[in-house]
Amino acid sequence: MTVPVPWRPCGSPPRLAGFRRGLPALVLLLTLVGCAGGPRLPQALAPNHLFRPTARSVISSPVAYDFDGDGAREVAVGAWDGYFYLLDGELRDRPGWPKHSPRGFFASPALADLDGDGVPEILVTSEAGRLHAWHADGRDAAGFPVDLGAELWASPTVLEGGPDGPRIAVGGLERMYLFDRLGRPLAGWPQPMAGWADSTAAYAPGLLAVATLTRGDPSQGRLYAWNEDGSLRPGFPIELRMDSDSSPALAQFDRDGRWWIVVGDDAGWVHVVDAEGRPRAGFPVRTLGPKPGPTPTPHPPGGNVYSVEASPAVADLTGDGRLEIVVGSWDGRMYVWDDAGRPLPGWPVAVEDQIISSAALVDLDGDDRLDIVVGSKDGRLYGWTAQGRPLPGFPYALGAAVFSSPWVGDLEGDGRADIAVGAVNGIHLLRDVGLLGRAAWPTFHADPQRTGRAR
Repeated sequence: MTVPVPWRPCGSPPRLAGFRRGLPALVLLLTLVGCAGGPRLPQALAPNHLFRPTARSVISSPVAYDFDGDGAREVAVGAWDGYFYLLDGELRDRPGWPKHSPRGFFASPALADLDGDGVPEILVTSEAGRLHAWHADGRDAAGFPVDLGAELWASPTVLEGGPDGPRIAVGGLERMYLFDRLGRPLAGWPQPMAGWADSTAAYAPGLLAVATLTRGDPSQGRLYAWNEDGSLRPGFPIELRMDSDSSPALAQFDRDGRWWIVVGDDAGWVHVVDAEGRPRAGFPVRTLGPKPGPTPTPHPPGGNVYSVEASPAVADLTGDGRLEIVVGSWDGRMYVWDDAGRPLPGWPVAVEDQIISSAALVDLDGDDRLDIVVGSKDGRLYGWTAQGRPLPGFPYALGAAVFSSPWVGDLEGDGRADIAVGAVNGIHLLRDVGLLGRAAWPTFHADPQRTGRAR
């Protein structure tokens, strides 16, 4: 298993090159202090750039919701420093937060109204092997936490529409789990699977899909798909070329009710198969690999420059009624393919290091066309139009590698887009980055339920 994150203590200095003009030296100095245990205080790195340093990396991808009904959304996100945060629009802790786990949080939170009161609970897994669910005031939801007995990196996926309320799917070590709203295993679950799920399951009514890896053997990756009753779909599991850390996406490319599963693997292939495991014409497609200039580094043992560890995002970028696939690679490129496996004009676009962050697809320039926002290990948050042109104000320099996937939305209801994203140095909030238009895939795995489903 590749661990793609160079941990760095909060006290390690951020890279200064590339920070936006006018950043006060005093503010930079403040990022180096106050790092001796416990949650850190938020800081302003620029007029519209707030920063909450953490002692270890924030790989978790944020989600936002107005939990207290005051008209402004709060940001929920976990960190490897052992804390899970619920923050206001100034990155200050909400009452009852943060929560602590001795081994920290890699996974991204999901939202589900477990008790039917109209306010969702916050669900997340921890490296200590627990599935947590908290009310907005920090109290444990009834039946939680659930101990799954092995470390967890996969994020929960919420299956709405059950007869008894939401259900929660999560992959673990050699098991795929499905729980009810009180944390009880549902009939037919858990189901066995080979390997371990770093990826988050994708869900559409009647279909649940997840990819796995085998620690110590990068040649053993699989794609699984089940019916909701726990029966394995015909044609699955599919043996992948290598491990897969990529969370599958689901899309109806032909608008005919037929679901397709989109997933990357560590050999650099992006696969598109139907719910019976049959490949779509034109797929799989592969990344280009080494490019002129510096090769993205370092490569951990077993790493592959072609690798697609990012999770695909799927939406109609061009407005022609067809869906495109957007995903980055270890080769330092962002790719956009159409539904026949052809690259769109202007793509791929190269950056300076690996892209493991998954893209958000939203309209940020008011043209009713979706734009692409994603982070890179080179320490920048990028934004492009569907044609591959940089958006105004992008890239933003965050001072440390970005593996988290951005949340893009409107925190205070003023029609302007805000971006919350994690980095190796902490939690970043960029305010008023553009006019917020159509948002087809605004967060990791498409929505706050983490279904990975294109709509």
